[in-house]
Amino acid sequence: MLGEPTRFGYPCRVWSGCLFALALLATGCGRLEFDATTATEGDAGIDACAGGSCGGFNPTVGGCTLADNGPFTLVATSPTQGGGYGVWAAAPTPYILRADTTGGLHSLRLDGTTFTQLDALPSLGWVEAVFSDGQYFYIGAPGTGLAVVRLEADGHLTQLAQNTTTLAEARRGWSSNGVLYIPNGGAGLAAFRFDGVALTQVGSPVASLSWGQGAWSKGSRVYFADADRFRVLDFDGSSFTDVITPDARHGGSSRVWSDGTTIFVASADGATAYRLNGTTLDELDTFTTAGSARDIWSDGQHVFVAAEGGGLYALAWNGTTFTQIDRIDTGGVALGVFGDGKYIYANDMSGGLHAYSGFTCRSW
Repeated sequence: MLGEPTRFGYPCRVWSGCLFALALLATGCGRLEFDATTATEGDAGIDACAGGSCGGFNPTVGGCTLADNGPFTLVATSPTQGGGYGVWAAAPTPYILRADTTGGLHSLRLDGTTFTQLDALPSLGWVEAVFSDGQYFYIGAPGTGLAVVRLEADGHLTQLAQNTTTLAEARRGWSSNGVLYIPNGGAGLAAFRFDGVALTQVGSPVASLSWGQGAWSKGSRVYFADADRFRVLDFDGSSFTDVITPDARHGGSSRVWSDGTTIFVASADGATAYRLNGTTLDELDTFTTAGSARDIWSDGQHVFVAAEGGGLYALAWNGTTFTQIDRIDTGGVALGVFGDGKYIYANDMSGGLHAYSGFTCRSW
């Protein structure tokens, strides 16, 4: 599409060729165990179920207090159907949801050595992102919009709703206080609610300054990866307001993760940790990755980064500084990463979905 970014905002129809070219170039050259504890509210602004981990490991509420430090050990791989993108561990169920760029959404189970596919929704087409509010799963599928899916007890998928117009370029959003915050490509960031039947828009969206890619929310505050800008916004139920001057220190921002205090952002030059002090966004540290960082996830002790051709990184985080513990080649272009307290999952455009052990949370 004319006027759309050609590298870091990448609408899928433009970027897909670049990704597959990268994958071909790379090729040519060369869950689950949980403590019985139930997640509780760790911050008045964070939903206890945020991340879809109620009853299991929930890194947004406390995170690891004691963890194994690797290195990565590959335990299972599942080939991509067309192109692997985002991934989400649907704890406390023993299922993993995988986004596929031509094959839709897939539900899989891992027995410790092998992935088994249980169901798929190929009708969703190009799927980039998956996130959860603890009850439902929300699927960002540029071109076919935002879908709402229920994960059944047997791992099968039931589609409940879909918005193909207002949210046509939906990416990876977040849910807090019953509101869904959805990055929507060139259309910016929108707020929605889902009542179990239908998606309803709340208030007015905020326009993008580049290309809306990822969001994470704490109460009514939203951290927004807007490609060439990283933004912090407040939503009053009707409109969004920028809390800080949109930050351009690290362009190509794509995904955001937070423990409610430290903000981790994946950008073109790597992983950056920020802390917000009033209206000042303090940069704590930046770890430069060999490829553009496309996704980021933290268990509270480590930060894991999917960095395109640079592979998957495991970084120790001590509150102020990143230290690399391990890095592994995922087989092509690493685009998605997530964990469940026992395994780390990496989704690669051409290399498929991988599960790694070595970074197990032993106490949280």
